[in-house]
Amino acid sequence: MTEAIFTYLVIAEDGTSHEHHHRMADTDTIDDVVLAAVGGWLEDIRVDDHTLALWCDEEGGLRRRPVNPVGSRLVLRLGGRAAAYVGPIVVTGVRGANTVSLTQDQLDQLDQLLADLQVAGPPQVRRDAPASS
Repeated sequence: MTEAIFTYLVIAEDGTSHEHHHRMADTDTIDDVVLAAVGGWLEDIRVDDHTLALWCDEEGGLRRRPVNPVGSRLVLRLGGRAAAYVGPIVVTGVRGANTVSLTQDQLDQLDQLLADLQVAGPPQVRRDAPASS
């Protein structure tokens, strides 16, 4: 029996990104894995690259989740709608109507884009950090 591994990327609110390799159990669905990573109801974020699917928490704003500035800039860079997306942003592959694992090439390209965004973006101030004078 072949073991199924689902590979995806999470961009956290603090701008860090984490590559995940989820070992799929017989009862797992990809939707459940993405739902758990987002931490809320799935909202599809449309981008120009039709081999990528981006996801965020549909109700994140109502739940006062922090803005994800790096994730928001990534969406814009990929040709998506400019918005202040909140909570973690999950990036997966897509083939037709199916959510699939990211390929190594996609991971490499996303890593480079994220590195460029980290360098180009303003320094991030956490909401819980005291203001400096």
